[in-house]
Amino acid sequence: MIVFFCCDGNMNIGSGHIMRCLSIADSTDAQEDECWFLTCDNVFENIIHTHGHKNFILNTDYKELNSDLESTKKLVEKYKPSVFFVDSYYVTDFYLSSLYSTCSIAGVKLVYLDDILSFPYSCDVLINYNIYGPDKEREYKELYSGNKNRKVPHLLLGTGYAPLRKEFQNLPERIVRRDAANILVSTGGADSMHMGLALVQAVINGGEIFRTYQFDFIIGPMNGDLEKIKLLASKVPNITLYHNVTSMSALMQKCDVAVSAAGSTLYELCATQTPAITYILADNQIQGAEGFERQGILKNIGDVRVKGCENLAEELIWSAVGLSCEYEERNRIAVLQRSIVDGMGGERIMEVLSHL
Repeated sequence: MIVFFCCDGNMNIGSGHIMRCLSIADSTDAQEDECWFLTCDNVFENIIHTHGHKNFILNTDYKELNSDLESTKKLVEKYKPSVFFVDSYYVTDFYLSSLYSTCSIAGVKLVYLDDILSFPYSCDVLINYNIYGPDKEREYKELYSGNKNRKVPHLLLGTGYAPLRKEFQNLPERIVRRDAANILVSTGGADSMHMGLALVQAVINGGEIFRTYQFDFIIGPMNGDLEKIKLLASKVPNITLYHNVTSMSALMQKCDVAVSAAGSTLYELCATQTPAITYILADNQIQGAEGFERQGILKNIGDVRVKGCENLAEELIWSAVGLSCEYEERNRIAVLQRSIVDGMGGERIMEVLSHL
């Protein structure tokens, strides 16, 4: 069967939409299924091809999905995919309603990935895999309550549906080390707020106090500060930079504590049972950060837009070092993380779709 994915990634919106759709695509049957990514440009073409999938480039503005609509509908009518996944914050009511009508006539299941509850989405299946997802079931149903023409879609809510890459599946239980000395720092695919640069500087500012720790920095593929970060890190022997990482799970399993923005990386950290400190870069990360903190899994240090890069970076590094000294707390967190994410979300999504 053919599966369509409509998603984008770039310097402004990062890589999260593309990567979680790739995880779902990789969960399909490689022998029987053909996955097509419909993107506005070719930013992620090489990565999509590396995963063995096709990339149809629409040559449009990622913020103006309505301009893609007619060409997208024609592709649906021509190829009649079994499932069409849409993952974008720029969908409009008109876009989804019109696409849903075309999909319904063509016998295509339309799936929307959401985390902001903007309006009653026209789709067959709605996925919110975030930690707060199950708490939103009533709100989702209320979105549809005033519209008799729209039925509530099949809801897939919660971390059990978090679509992670296969490297995060079937991982061994973490052995928590008493002497924690390795701290992983991840700032996302694009890092438009320059947190990577600020966090490297925060380690340097700590001087001899931090020299007994090894800091592994994951620098995303679209980080515009890469050369500046390289120059700073070259002055400190206990900072190692990783760029274009091919095995994220191995790096996470190697470290004792992590620092990460409150995006999809948090679910990967849970799968590897890596105690972490988190922070907020954008509005769509607020509920996730608060949800993890409310359940006692991760500590949320704050919003970069409120605290500023330098202040937040200093607090993050000190908090990570503090957590590294708390063996019992790290044990407690790792147990909770293992209980909520197992890396099989993509498979669960495809299993549900196969029975609808």
